[in-house]
Amino acid sequence: MKSHIAHGWKSLKNQFYIVIILFLYQLIWGYFLYRLVHSAVTPLLMRYPDPQPNELGQLLYYIEGKMSLSTSGTVHMYMWILLAMFALRMLLTPFIHAGIFYGLHREREGEVGLFFFQGMKCHGKTVFLFHLIEWLLIAAPAYWVLPKAYAALLAGMQLQTSGLSLLPWILGWLLYGYIVHQFILFMQFGKTGGAGFLMPLWHCLRGALPLIGVSLVLGSTSLLLFSLSTGVSLIWAGIIALILQQGYHLVSCIMRLWSISAKFDLWYAQAHRNDEK
Repeated sequence: MKSHIAHGWKSLKNQFYIVIILFLYQLIWGYFLYRLVHSAVTPLLMRYPDPQPNELGQLLYYIEGKMSLSTSGTVHMYMWILLAMFALRMLLTPFIHAGIFYGLHREREGEVGLFFFQGMKCHGKTVFLFHLIEWLLIAAPAYWVLPKAYAALLAGMQLQTSGLSLLPWILGWLLYGYIVHQFILFMQFGKTGGAGFLMPLWHCLRGALPLIGVSLVLGSTSLLLFSLSTGVSLIWAGIIALILQQGYHLVSCIMRLWSISAKFDLWYAQAHRNDEK
C-alpha cells in the first residue's frame, strides 16, 4: 500500500500541470456558481422586512416565498440553469478523467509531454460510456431505498427515528457505490491502456486489501485537510477565510489526482504481475 501511495505521489509530481488545469477549472466553475446564487438570493433577501418583523410579517414573507417557488418564472429559470450546469459538469468529468488516464499510461511507457488534451480526444467517449454505466448502477438502489424513505415520512415518524431506520440502507448504498466505483475505475484503466475491461475486474479483486488501504489513507487525509480548512475559515471569517476556501480547491485537486495515480499504480502492478516474475 505504501509503495502505491509513494508511486502515486511521484506520478502526481510528473503531471502537476493537470492539477493546475483542474484548479483553474474549479475556480472558474465556482465563480459562475457564485454569481448565479448571488443574483438569485440577494433580491430575495432584500425583500425581507426591515426592521425585524413580527410573527405576521415573517409569515407573509414565507407565504410569498412559497408562492414564488411554485408560480414565478424567474425561480424556474434559475432551476433550469442549475440543472444545465450540473449536466455540463457531469459531461465534462469523464473527459477530464480520460485525459488523466491517458497521461498515466504514457508516463508508464517513459514518455514525457502534455498528453491531457490528447487523452480527452482519444478516450473521452469511451470513458463517458463507463461513467454512464456507473451512474446507472449507483442510482439503481434508489428504486428500493426511496420508497422506504417516503413510507417513513408518510407514517409520521420523527426525523431522528426515520433517519435511524434508514441508516443501514444508506450505509449499504454508500458501500455499494464505493465498490461499483472501484470496479469501473479499474475497467477504465484497462480499457484506456488497451488491456480490455474484463481482466481489470480480477485485478481489482486481487488487490482489494491494498486498494481499501489506499482509499482509507488518502480519504482520511482529504477529510482532515477539509476539516482544518473549514474550521479555520469559521474562526477567522473574512478575507482569510475566502483565501483558504479558494486555496482548498488546489488541495482538493491534488488529493483527487493523487488517489487516481495511486490506484493506477496498484492496477498496473496487478496487471503486470507475471511480467515482473
